[in-house]
Amino acid sequence: MEYFNVIEMIVKDIVDDVLARDEKYRSIKYHRNDIIAYVLNRIPPRYVTGERGIIHTRIDSSLKYQQHTDMLFLIYESIELFSKRRPTEIDDKNESGGKFSGLMPHILGEVLDESTLSIIPDLKVTLLYKDEPAPMMDHGWKNPYITTKATRGYYHFWPGYNKEKMGETDNIDFKISFQHPKFQEHVLDLQCKVNRNSNSWSTHSIPMILLKLKDGVSADFLTGD
Repeated sequence: MEYFNVIEMIVKDIVDDVLARDEKYRSIKYHRNDIIAYVLNRIPPRYVTGERGIIHTRIDSSLKYQQHTDMLFLIYESIELFSKRRPTEIDDKNESGGKFSGLMPHILGEVLDESTLSIIPDLKVTLLYKDEPAPMMDHGWKNPYITTKATRGYYHFWPGYNKEKMGETDNIDFKISFQHPKFQEHVLDLQCKVNRNSNSWSTHSIPMILLKLKDGVSADFLTGD
């Protein structure tokens, strides 16, 4: 089974969020990988195996405010450092001419009840490609994914890439279906960027999804013991 440095995945998410947040950081995009390496060299890694370990670590890390603050400090520190450098012809060439590897990002999201923000157990979450369950990287990744209280409403996929069926393209269109007998069905359109380099640890984070109960259904079963 593959092993992952979850801290690397989290740092990449935060770096991408910071760089996209402010127009003045757009010119620093050529140094994105330098910034990520700068941060990762200054914080300890955390390795896990399999989807359950990834989900639990992401939950645990989201609760560690100080660790998140340390990451942000290092990111802004590295931006200050690399902003003094100018992009080179090599940077431009690497940005546009990477070898196509056909590796999909991990897909990670959270889904809760809209009225109480409670975890919804036994919710069926399915990643769809052309209206069929998308194939995963290997049998260790479940699709559909059934949520539990243990994973606190998080779901996680790692879709596989099939060049013959999907083509050699930068972006793949998926849908995520959320189904539960007591909730209104919800379908989310999703586009994932195929990795064009040797980095296989990127994550596509989905904004929190809030589901509505069907008319006449009480939320007591979510909040009761």
